[in-house]
Amino acid sequence: MAIERYDIDSGGSRVVIHNDVAYFTGHVSPFTNTLREQTMGICKRYDELLPQFGLKKENILMANIYLRNIDELPEFDAVFHEWVGAENPPAGVAVQAPPEYKTEDGRDILVEVALIVARE
Repeated sequence: MAIERYDIDSGGSRVVIHNDVAYFTGHVSPFTNTLREQTMGICKRYDELLPQFGLKKENILMANIYLRNIDELPEFDAVFHEWVGAENPPAGVAVQAPPEYKTEDGRDILVEVALIVARE
């Protein structure tokens, strides 16, 4: 089966699909200030992206979460778990990974989320 790569640039691909599994690069929401707002922005972005590749959030297999401050995991979880829903929770890992960069307008990146999603 062929490997499909999308949005390729010098740093890699934004999405790679192989054997009906999509691997997304990490997504951020750089135009908001709070962890809650950034998490909501990331979820909204995935709501836009998943259908483009024939995917549903109910089929998320794995969520890799990179938080600036791991102590804020409960705040992230409250938003993310509501978005994903209780019926189909993915496996996941959350780690503290403080970014060493800010957005172009000087905002801090507080969370980054990379998903692995099965295609039906």
